[in-house]
Amino acid sequence: MDGAVESGMSGELIRRRTVLLAGLGVAGMSIASLVNLSRSGTSPASSAASTGTGMDASRRSLPSSASARPTLRLGWSPWADAEVVSLLAQNVIQQAYDVKVERVLADIGIQYASLARGDLDLMLMAWLPLTHRDYFRRVRERVVDFGSMYSGRLGWVVPDYVPASELSSIPDFRDPSLASRFDNRVQGIDPGSGLNQASAEALKVYQLKDLELVASSAAAMTAVLDQAIRQQRWVVITSWTPHWMFARYKLRFLQDPQRVFGGVEWIHALGRESLDLEMPEVAGFLTRFHLPDQEMSDLLLQANDRSAEVAVDDYLNTHQARVRYWSTGEIGPG
Repeated sequence: MDGAVESGMSGELIRRRTVLLAGLGVAGMSIASLVNLSRSGTSPASSAASTGTGMDASRRSLPSSASARPTLRLGWSPWADAEVVSLLAQNVIQQAYDVKVERVLADIGIQYASLARGDLDLMLMAWLPLTHRDYFRRVRERVVDFGSMYSGRLGWVVPDYVPASELSSIPDFRDPSLASRFDNRVQGIDPGSGLNQASAEALKVYQLKDLELVASSAAAMTAVLDQAIRQQRWVVITSWTPHWMFARYKLRFLQDPQRVFGGVEWIHALGRESLDLEMPEVAGFLTRFHLPDQEMSDLLLQANDRSAEVAVDDYLNTHQARVRYWSTGEIGPG
């Protein structure tokens, strides 16, 4: 993703429904939460609407069809990037268009199903074309794809102090003596996630009989990494970008010659069917909502060091020209 604000966008929303390629999924709630995702109920894990700051665009009313449904339900997953991106979108939509946004924490698979049924209005964590292929192809005819917001990558990661001369590629772990240097473990994240599923597939594809995939959570994975780095121990984790750990530590991805984890992924915003027709201004924002990689990395690091809310407020205050472009399409000095 480049760092410049993109110029000249068409006023007409392009509805993109693309056939895409494999599967991720971040576990955040149990399957029982699917029952709670209804318009008449309130999600037990949804956050209160944030007021936020940093908007200089004037508020505008929506068409009467949107006014009849003044609250947007925005699904998000318990990932660092998902939290800040959902907070950014919540702040901009509420302040620019005077539409309340309720953030609903849910498992990624539940988000896709709920979006297709209309129980959610938006989700901002569709990893395409490879990672969420299986989820997306089930619902692609019942959702609107607003395009990508930023780029990402999945794979196995090691601290940079692990010599590349000894370990540069995933199949290097076929050497039992090398695997033992890592305690014969690959530190994973949520057991239901596509990243863990792809990691399990990598064990098979590369015939890594001396390694065990340890499922846990994203928070546990970062804790294991931090402790290992403090002790200068060799450790291999399943991870992704964007993530604050890449701004804090010197890390590298291991080569994946069979492309089990794919290549560069794009994280898309999806809406329920007809959202673009009912709320054209919100749809316009979503097509322009783009975060340069370095800004995303800095934002995630600040969110980890302070809080996601503080990081988002600071970003909105210091990037007013970008925020104005997102909300109005106007390009000019801040």
